Amino acid sequence: MLFCVQNSKRTNLAFTFLTCLILVSLFRCGTDREFESKQAEQNLAKGWEAYHQQSFAESLLNFERSIHLDPDLSDAYNGLGWSHLSILQTAEIPPQSLDLALMAFEQAIRSDKKNADAWIGLANTLFLRRKSATDFESAILALDSGLTADSSRLYRHDYQSVSDVYTLKSLCYLYLGQTNQANQWLEKVTSVSTMVPALHLELPVQID
Repeated sequence: MLFCVQNSKRTNLAFTFLTCLILVSLFRCGTDREFESKQAEQNLAKGWEAYHQQSFAESLLNFERSIHLDPDLSDAYNGLGWSHLSILQTAEIPPQSLDLALMAFEQAIRSDKKNADAWIGLANTLFLRRKSATDFESAILALDSGLTADSSRLYRHDYQSVSDVYTLKSLCYLYLGQTNQANQWLEKVTSVSTMVPALHLELPVQID
């Protein structure tokens, strides 16, 4: 009987010890996740700060660090996409850079479909790639999605107002040879910006 009682006490002690270990482990995991999340946000802020200073290699590094700490952080992928578009600072962006930007923007949107800036980045990348008419059609859809998403994410860097978005949409229609739609959107540009002259697009542009 004494043996059974001692066994029972040992079992209870072992159970209590394991419970404590599990609780400590869970607490540490929670603390680690909180720490990593804060670090990810700090790297994200550093990334955008470097981007605004046109230190694109540094911004790329900080956005990648942020993603490593928090793989679901949409705006880190978004910043990564814009950095890939800007880092070479050349008029002709290599296809490899466009592909990397495209993947980054798509991941940003998968993580947060309301990330308007990522939608605009995706549209810009598709317009620059211009492999076929499908790129321009997809860019128009992306612009529409961006304009109906979270507007607080817009106008933080390369484009400054809705007139820039309308201009890109007009150019997409122009490359598709749809000059009527291109002129309609250009008229919207002039209605929201006094800085843009009242132009009309007469001839369709051939796709490269």
